[in-house]
Amino acid sequence: MLRSDTRCMNESGAYNIRYIGFESLAEAQRRLEYTITGKGMRARRVTVDIPGSAFSGPTRITFQESAAIGYEKVRREVAAGPAQNEPLAFVLTDADIEIYRPRRRAGTSVPKKA
Repeated sequence: MLRSDTRCMNESGAYNIRYIGFESLAEAQRRLEYTITGKGMRARRVTVDIPGSAFSGPTRITFQESAAIGYEKVRREVAAGPAQNEPLAFVLTDADIEIYRPRRRAGTSVPKKA
Protein backbone atom coordinates (compact mmCIF):
# COMPACT_ATOMS: atom_id res chain seq x y z
CA MET A 1 0.00 0.00 0.00
CA LEU A 2 1.25 3.47 -0.86
CA ARG A 3 1.96 5.78 1.99
CA SER A 4 1.14 9.28 0.79
CA ASP A 5 3.93 10.94 2.76
CA THR A 6 7.13 8.98 3.12
CA ARG A 7 10.49 10.09 4.50
CA CYS A 8 13.49 9.25 2.31
CA MET A 9 17.19 10.05 2.35
CA ASN A 10 19.63 11.40 -0.20
CA GLU A 11 23.08 12.96 0.04
CA SER A 12 21.63 16.29 1.23
CA GLY A 13 19.50 14.78 4.01
CA ALA A 14 15.94 13.64 4.59
CA TYR A 15 13.05 14.55 2.34
CA ASN A 16 9.38 13.61 1.91
CA ILE A 17 7.61 12.48 -1.23
CA ARG A 18 3.87 13.05 -1.26
CA TYR A 19 1.44 11.80 -3.90
CA ILE A 20 -0.87 14.67 -4.85
CA GLY A 21 -3.12 13.17 -7.52
CA PHE A 22 -3.44 12.41 -11.20
CA GLU A 23 -4.61 13.93 -14.44
CA SER A 24 -6.14 11.92 -17.29
CA LEU A 25 -4.52 12.67 -20.64
CA ALA A 26 -5.29 11.74 -24.25
CA GLU A 27 -5.08 8.11 -25.33
CA ALA A 28 -5.74 6.75 -21.81
CA GLN A 29 -2.48 8.18 -20.43
CA ARG A 30 -2.17 9.39 -16.87
CA ARG A 31 0.06 12.03 -15.34
CA LEU A 32 0.75 11.48 -11.66
CA GLU A 33 1.83 14.41 -9.52
CA TYR A 34 4.03 14.32 -6.43
CA THR A 35 5.76 16.94 -4.30
CA ILE A 36 9.13 16.61 -2.65
CA THR A 37 9.79 18.59 0.51
CA GLY A 38 12.58 18.64 3.03
CA LYS A 39 14.24 20.76 5.65
CA GLY A 40 15.87 23.79 4.08
CA MET A 41 14.64 23.03 0.58
CA ARG A 42 11.94 24.56 -1.57
CA ALA A 43 9.03 22.22 -2.39
CA ARG A 44 9.44 20.67 -5.82
CA ARG A 45 6.75 19.37 -8.12
CA VAL A 46 7.37 16.04 -9.84
CA THR A 47 5.32 14.42 -12.57
CA VAL A 48 5.33 10.85 -13.82
CA ASP A 49 3.59 10.16 -17.12
CA ILE A 50 2.25 6.67 -17.68
CA PRO A 51 1.38 5.64 -21.24
CA GLY A 52 -2.11 4.29 -21.85
CA SER A 53 -0.69 0.98 -23.02
CA ALA A 54 0.45 0.28 -19.44
CA PHE A 55 -3.21 -0.04 -18.41
CA SER A 56 -4.08 -2.78 -20.93
CA GLY A 57 -2.82 -6.18 -21.99
CA PRO A 58 -1.70 -9.20 -20.00
CA THR A 59 0.82 -7.27 -17.88
CA ARG A 60 -1.39 -4.24 -17.32
CA ILE A 61 -1.22 -2.23 -14.14
CA THR A 62 -4.27 -1.03 -12.26
CA PHE A 63 -5.01 2.62 -11.65
CA GLN A 64 -4.68 1.93 -7.93
CA GLU A 65 -1.15 0.50 -8.18
CA SER A 66 0.04 3.19 -10.60
CA ALA A 67 0.57 5.68 -7.73
CA ALA A 68 2.82 3.22 -5.86
CA ILE A 69 4.81 2.44 -9.00
CA GLY A 70 5.19 6.15 -9.76
CA TYR A 71 6.27 6.80 -6.18
CA GLU A 72 9.04 4.18 -6.45
CA LYS A 73 10.21 5.73 -9.73
CA VAL A 74 10.40 9.18 -8.10
CA ARG A 75 12.10 7.86 -4.95
CA ARG A 76 14.83 6.06 -6.85
CA GLU A 77 15.41 8.88 -9.33
CA VAL A 78 15.71 11.45 -6.53
CA ALA A 79 18.00 9.17 -4.51
CA ALA A 80 20.26 9.00 -7.57
CA GLY A 81 20.75 12.78 -7.27
CA PRO A 82 18.72 14.76 -9.84
CA ALA A 83 19.72 18.28 -10.81
CA GLN A 84 18.34 20.74 -8.26
CA ASN A 85 17.21 23.43 -10.71
CA GLU A 86 15.52 21.33 -13.37
CA PRO A 87 11.85 20.42 -13.32
CA LEU A 88 11.39 16.77 -12.51
CA ALA A 89 9.33 14.91 -15.08
CA PHE A 90 9.59 11.21 -15.81
CA VAL A 91 7.92 8.77 -18.16
CA LEU A 92 7.23 5.30 -16.83
CA THR A 93 8.52 2.58 -19.15
CA ASP A 94 7.65 -1.12 -19.31
CA ALA A 95 11.01 -1.82 -17.64
CA ASP A 96 10.17 0.59 -14.80
CA ILE A 97 6.84 -1.15 -14.26
CA GLU A 98 8.56 -4.52 -14.04
CA ILE A 99 11.10 -3.19 -11.52
CA TYR A 100 8.81 -1.06 -9.34
CA ARG A 101 5.56 -3.03 -9.47
CA PRO A 102 4.52 -4.43 -6.09
CA ARG A 103 4.69 -8.22 -6.15
CA ARG A 104 1.31 -9.88 -5.96
CA ARG A 105 0.59 -12.74 -3.64
CA ALA A 106 -0.43 -16.05 -5.22
CA GLY A 107 -4.05 -16.08 -6.30
CA THR A 108 -4.42 -12.29 -6.45
CA SER A 109 -3.75 -11.66 -10.12
CA VAL A 110 -5.80 -9.13 -12.04
CA PRO A 111 -8.74 -10.92 -13.67
CA LYS A 112 -8.67 -10.95 -17.46
CA LYS A 113 -11.50 -9.23 -19.30
CA ALA A 114 -13.70 -11.48 -21.39
